[in-house]
Amino acid sequence: MKKFVSFFLSVMLVAAIPVFGLAAQPSPSYMTRQEFVNDLVKGYGIDLSGQDISQYVKSNHILEGDGKGNLMLSDPITYQQVATILSRFYGLSMIDAHQIEGPEYVYALEEGLIPQDVSLNDKVTEDEGQQLLSNIFDNYDKVKDMIDSSKNSTMKSGSISGNMKIAIGFNNGVALPFDTVSTQVYADFNLDQGIHESISMTIPNEGSMDVEEYMMGDKVYVKSPDGQWSYMTVPGMSNIMNLEKLQQQNNLFSKDVLYRYAGTSYLNGKAVDVVYAYTKITDMSKIDDLVNALGLGSILNGMKYSDLVDGAYGRSVYYIDATTNQVSKLDMIVKIVYKQGAKIGGVEIPLKWEMVSGSMVYSNINGNVNVVLPDDAKNAKELTVPAQN
Repeated sequence: MKKFVSFFLSVMLVAAIPVFGLAAQPSPSYMTRQEFVNDLVKGYGIDLSGQDISQYVKSNHILEGDGKGNLMLSDPITYQQVATILSRFYGLSMIDAHQIEGPEYVYALEEGLIPQDVSLNDKVTEDEGQQLLSNIFDNYDKVKDMIDSSKNSTMKSGSISGNMKIAIGFNNGVALPFDTVSTQVYADFNLDQGIHESISMTIPNEGSMDVEEYMMGDKVYVKSPDGQWSYMTVPGMSNIMNLEKLQQQNNLFSKDVLYRYAGTSYLNGKAVDVVYAYTKITDMSKIDDLVNALGLGSILNGMKYSDLVDGAYGRSVYYIDATTNQVSKLDMIVKIVYKQGAKIGGVEIPLKWEMVSGSMVYSNINGNVNVVLPDDAKNAKELTVPAQN
């Protein structure tokens, strides 16, 4: 009997050892909502321009709190809150392009910004929070160097081919997803000569449409379905191909684009660095500044983009040749959100938003690409745009 009791006590003691060990562990230190946002903003080197962190998260719609003005910055942060903050911080929830249905935090899950195997309601410890941030900023300096080098590199000629999709949302709540529209784009460009584009679009139940155009200086030549050429003069269009003017605007949107390194891969047998870029432009006056700097201020007949558009949001994936540092491929999705009640020529714009997505492949970069206006376009008829009242 004593042996049985001794054996039973031994088993109980062994079973209790893990419990004793757990009880001896210090309580975990959790990361607060403010600490996470602070470290996120600091990691990207974002200039708060005199704002404190609470003002920044409010003005950028990153934290909403309890709806009564309390942002609960000192509360421990959960994985779901981290995912929601990242979705808003990168503008992913504004693009609203779900692969799967769900609330805002789903975007961060789709993007791989938080682990897939965590419980969303769990609090994030200090160590776990720092690991999340470390993953985001992994090789961030390398990304910045690549982007800066890419901006300064010269791409004077080449070819681009791509496939695009379009979706449109109207003010009445109706949305038209043109996902079944097949749109192919091919372009040759030589910045000393011009740009030649061919666009083919097939719309279900509507038929096909082909567009061929040349952009030569300030003139845009378009070929009609019956083979006739016409052209329109767009003052300042030639500045789009002016490398010096474009490079002067490199820093205009530096605060509106966030980059993340996604590792290396292979494209057509060549090593490429994969970089994610998230664009969130809410100050559309910057677009007006760019348009004016390029001499295209008259393109909207006296109106400004800031009169028409509330914001522009994008998610792009760049595949950058590891040897030449040139972009080999670009996957992108861009959403333009229009101002409600905005008018053109006295007529209210019916659009609420429009979204373009697709892939572009670059080739023949700085190769022997010539863009020459064909002979049958040299006698093109000039078109004029009626004046807007």
